[in-house]
Amino acid sequence: MTGQQHLKPNRRQVLKGAGVIGGLVGLLLGGGILGWQAISDRPADSPSVVQPGQDPSLETLAGAAVSGGPGKDGIPSIDRPKFVPAQDADFLKDEEPVFGLEYRGEVWAYPQQVLVWHEIVNDTVAGEPLTVTYCPLTGTVIGFSSPPGMPELTFGTPGKLVNSNLLMYDRQTGSEWPQLLGTAISGPLKGQRLDTLPLVWSTWKEWRAAHPDTRVLSTDTGALRDYGSDPYGSYAPQSGYYVEGGPLFPVLAMNDRLPDKEVVIGVRAGEQRLAIDKDLVRKAKTVQATVGGREVVARWDDQLDTARVFQRVGDRWQPADFLDSMWFAWYAFYPNTQVRQ
Repeated sequence: MTGQQHLKPNRRQVLKGAGVIGGLVGLLLGGGILGWQAISDRPADSPSVVQPGQDPSLETLAGAAVSGGPGKDGIPSIDRPKFVPAQDADFLKDEEPVFGLEYRGEVWAYPQQVLVWHEIVNDTVAGEPLTVTYCPLTGTVIGFSSPPGMPELTFGTPGKLVNSNLLMYDRQTGSEWPQLLGTAISGPLKGQRLDTLPLVWSTWKEWRAAHPDTRVLSTDTGALRDYGSDPYGSYAPQSGYYVEGGPLFPVLAMNDRLPDKEVVIGVRAGEQRLAIDKDLVRKAKTVQATVGGREVVARWDDQLDTARVFQRVGDRWQPADFLDSMWFAWYAFYPNTQVRQ
């Protein structure tokens, strides 16, 4: 086990960052594919400021924010999303990943090929405001809404990252929120936490078969992007950043218990955190655990080829607060996490 921090990138990292930034800018302007093999190996070690077994404070996270390349709103959110019925989503291939959402009887699919260029969709689902977010660098997709008593918020990208994870800002107060954490680390809402709604990773073929009535986020976004290409690599088949090397940007802590890009199901209950190797759920079909004094169970969904997590509330099982994440990112935010592998 190692506990490391990389608040100040060394020259090697800066050069890597410059390569990423140049590549991303080129891609945003319609350029080609990055040479990930050359730039995605693990950053060099540097002195640690996060103690093993302790999660980083909000102040530490705020101090660890770094530029991701494109400036504020350089990666544009989708603020007026348009959807098409499944039979009209001919821009999707069967094997492509989609992020599926089921909420109050409505079913929606957010294609990864669209989200990789925008990262944030300020949407309305079942008549309620909902922001769907995706960070390609950490493989995390999360739906957010404002809890009771908090103003209705919409989000954009400030052009920064924390732990190589998308940092969002809300347009109402300017507070900044790491996507994976869902808690404001700076601004008037510092310390406030958003409500979360889990989405599941699936493929277009499987999601469409299970939900033929699904609505699909369209590529008619109002922005000019090369939808169907992915600046980071590919999920079908897997290649590039998604399987090779370590994080591209500095992280506060790292751990070699699992490979950096291994996908874990992260579970949050009370003040406790649990990471379950997704392959363990795929093989075992059911994984039970206790997190924060609550019974939770991760179940494999063969139809959608994905995992879902439920928690016991009284005599009922309800969806837990869970998400897919690359191992390095989950650990960087939650080094005190329990692990099942």
